[in-house]
Amino acid sequence: MSKVFAPLIFTIAVALLSSCATLRSFTPGHDSFEEGMASFNQGQFDSAIQHFRKSTLENPNSAQAYLYLGRSYISVGRWKSAIQPLRTAFRLSPHEAKDEIMNLIVDAVFAAATNYPRLGESGSSGERNKDLL
Repeated sequence: MSKVFAPLIFTIAVALLSSCATLRSFTPGHDSFEEGMASFNQGQFDSAIQHFRKSTLENPNSAQAYLYLGRSYISVGRWKSAIQPLRTAFRLSPHEAKDEIMNLIVDAVFAAATNYPRLGESGSSGERNKDLL
């Protein structure tokens, strides 16, 4: 009798484990995020930006997608563009990740403020700094 149940139990266990592994891919924005990570890890930051933007539209509660969108913008020197996704990542992230994200925000704000005139954006310095925050 146990010889009959052993293969059945094994089959059920494999089915349950494989279904748990595929649950993550059903999360909205997961596929776009994974494509973004592949591009990011290969240094293709412009492509990564497109995938992470799509991921944030598909899942607006994904702190990781916003974090890597901001990091991608930083990697291509688009400091000002990095600030808003990093602020959103900070708001959505667990407490443990907030220090890392805050460091990125400070870097982005500082770089955007110092590079602002070179980016060809005009306006008084007060208006420029107000836009950063």
